[in-house]
Amino acid sequence: MTPFHLPRFEVEGCGPPSVTRTLGKPIPNPESATMRAAHAGWYRGSRAEGLVLELPPQGRRRPEPLYAVLTVRGDPKSLPFEEVIRLLRTTFDRHPGSLTSALRETLLAFNHWLLEQNRHAAPGERWEIGLTLLAVRGESIFLLQAGPAWAAYVTREGVQVITPEGESPSALGAARAIALHYGMVRLRPEDRLIVADAETGPLLDPAALIALTRIQNLPLIIEAIEVQVARTVSHPVAFLILALEPTRAPLPPQEPMAPPPEPVPSVPVPSVPPAPSRRPFGKLLPPGRLRLPRPRWPSPRMPRWGRPTVSLPTAPGWVRTLAWILPWAIALLTFGVYVHQRNLLIAHRLLAQAQAEAEQAAQAQAPGEARRHWEAARDLARTAQQYAALPEAAALQEQAQRQLDRLDQAVQPLHAVRLASLPPGRLRRLVLRDNELYLLDREGRCVSEALRPGGCVLWIGYDEVHRALLSESMQELLWSGMLLQGHPVGALLDLAWAGAEGGRSAGGLIALHAQGLAESRNRSPRWVSSRLPPLTEGQLRFYGGNLYVLDRERGQIWRLRPTGDDYTGDPEPYFTSPRTDLGEAVDFLVYQNVYVLYRDGRVRAFAMGREEEGFPLREQPAPALPSPVRQPVGLTMDPQAPRPWLYILEPDRLIQVGPRGDFIRQIRGESLKDLIAAAVDEGRRRLFFLRADGTLWVADLPPVE
Repeated sequence: MTPFHLPRFEVEGCGPPSVTRTLGKPIPNPESATMRAAHAGWYRGSRAEGLVLELPPQGRRRPEPLYAVLTVRGDPKSLPFEEVIRLLRTTFDRHPGSLTSALRETLLAFNHWLLEQNRHAAPGERWEIGLTLLAVRGESIFLLQAGPAWAAYVTREGVQVITPEGESPSALGAARAIALHYGMVRLRPEDRLIVADAETGPLLDPAALIALTRIQNLPLIIEAIEVQVARTVSHPVAFLILALEPTRAPLPPQEPMAPPPEPVPSVPVPSVPPAPSRRPFGKLLPPGRLRLPRPRWPSPRMPRWGRPTVSLPTAPGWVRTLAWILPWAIALLTFGVYVHQRNLLIAHRLLAQAQAEAEQAAQAQAPGEARRHWEAARDLARTAQQYAALPEAAALQEQAQRQLDRLDQAVQPLHAVRLASLPPGRLRRLVLRDNELYLLDREGRCVSEALRPGGCVLWIGYDEVHRALLSESMQELLWSGMLLQGHPVGALLDLAWAGAEGGRSAGGLIALHAQGLAESRNRSPRWVSSRLPPLTEGQLRFYGGNLYVLDRERGQIWRLRPTGDDYTGDPEPYFTSPRTDLGEAVDFLVYQNVYVLYRDGRVRAFAMGREEEGFPLREQPAPALPSPVRQPVGLTMDPQAPRPWLYILEPDRLIQVGPRGDFIRQIRGESLKDLIAAAVDEGRRRLFFLRADGTLWVADLPPVE
């Protein structure tokens, strides 16, 4: 089953940018139960807004209530909500067929409308939306999803996550071909269906969700969910909860019962001789006519139509079973042939459209026009392969991807190999040192059987010769709550490798946590003395023997100079005055200059606390960058390389730029889908990357031409 994301919007008007909560009206069910709905959304200063949309029935053609949960990337205030409401409800009511077909046509119409809106909009004014549509019929909920989403079916026995698996689907408004995911849930009175966005849903604790089935007040459930995610989530969130409330049918009216008769005293009855039995008279015949009784003697019974009846022997059990199964088998076979032929016809039609787009792309003169046609050809060919495995569609998809890579100056990672499978998660960071990897998991799931609240650090050894992990790999080095020289380690925030520079006697891995610093040398942890103030959010980098800490709350980057192996000096502010825009910073690097990556895709360079005005990536889109940075994940580089490059991470690619911001190339491929962390080794031409599903990969870096 698959839900999708929608904006929080009320029919009377758009809700304010603060915490809002609405309890939906009960949906009557004349049979045995009433469906209840509660939805909530809040805005946390991000540039997107989480919304829930409730669309009641408007006519007799579609009596089912419709709910929509969406996540908007872009400026939600510029989205015409009234037009979106009218489009969704009108399209849904226009299709009186099955619920799944009506939901599918509604979603495709919305994606077509959104794509046309984005085509005529500037790059910074486009919307990318994830959508979940839910139609309610009695006790059943029909669910259709496109784009990244999350939903869970919660019962007292457990939690079943119904979000789509595999590669993350593309958001609405980005392409014509959209992957659709269907599902259906039949609720019981104690069950709950919870729908949220894909980034917030995985943060919910399954054990805590099971406890919510015993709460009958749906607003209290929303408050409990807010408590779980409020400390971690900094982006807008939308929640929709559906539940079933049993109703007792009225008892039929009962007639008053007559009182039992009173007992009568027994009296002896006199014995009377029995009277001769008399037969009652029948109907009198008319006078003058007498009918004699018909004589009764045994005679063979003749069938109605003149043929004797013959009783057949009982058929064996396997014959009766075969007679029952054979019609169903023929029906299923006929239906399967019909579905196959239908899918084959749809695939050929999509392939014809993809070939037409490819011909237009080959004749296009402008690179932007050619890119649009090649993207449409690739998406149509990919959709055709989902209906039928056509070799022509696979070849056309590869051809379109090669042409797009040529236009976008993109290369594929070579010889990608999966090294390990960890529990899924997103709040992770990867640090590479020689053949050792250090993984920070802020969700505390380094080892699946032991949860570490507050985060943990995992050591991973890599075997360069066999291109695999060492046998003794996967060891925990640090975790939150660990005691080091009598000091408890706080919630882990970031990692950095600190070399033997600036008076340090040896290199080691330094971890930034809420209470200060901790170091691991040769897998032996120790407490690092420092004067850092307590932090709730921060990032750590090392350069030239100094530590740099990005403090979003105070709008400052602190520089810590080493005093031996500790950092007991006072933190030095890098900026002369605090910068309020650091609250939107995603990641930063220090190499000669300070590079800061922002949520909107900008990269700014600072030297000696002042911004470098000539840095090309200061504003987007940068010169020679094929497509702007829309979903930045982080920054990484190899400071040990003779000629280091900067790599900007996105969920499906790495953008390689020079220290002055000049665009070099892109690295993208199917193995990089849903990328969350990466580390590069320029000397060995190695790329280590981690995906949100928990898989750790290694690949070869193509040489720079």
